[in-house]
Amino acid sequence: MNNERIRNWAHVAEIVSGVAVLITLVFLVLEIRGNSDLIRANTFNRSIESLIDYRMQIASNEESLRVMTDHWGIDSPDLLRRQLLVVNLWSIYEKTYFSRQYGLVGPAEWERFESRICGYVTREDGLRFWSENVANFMTDEFREYVISRCEVGTNANE
Repeated sequence: MNNERIRNWAHVAEIVSGVAVLITLVFLVLEIRGNSDLIRANTFNRSIESLIDYRMQIASNEESLRVMTDHWGIDSPDLLRRQLLVVNLWSIYEKTYFSRQYGLVGPAEWERFESRICGYVTREDGLRFWSENVANFMTDEFREYVISRCEVGTNANE
């Protein structure tokens, strides 16, 4: 009788340990997935920071501006400088958008950025200018978000 009781408890313990292993594996999968999102967000942020730095180096150096103005066929160095600075600003907006997607930026913080984004594109000719001069430097996802969220006539920024 004692042996059978011990055997029953051994079976119960085996089941409990199996459930514990399963719970641990689920937890590990969720943690790895979360870490992958953080790594992806960090990689994207570093890439955007590199582009911002590259554009700032061009914008702050007259010789680089002249060379790149000729290379890209732009009318003047001042126009190129303005475009580089505007694209840098939008790169920061896009970077913040994806940080929000990964849960790294809260709703209150994002609201500040979104109001500036929508304020820019809803001003006179803002969406047209943005579409023609800035949008091509953004990811499809962010570009679609801006267009759908900030089009003139929506209540996104009211």
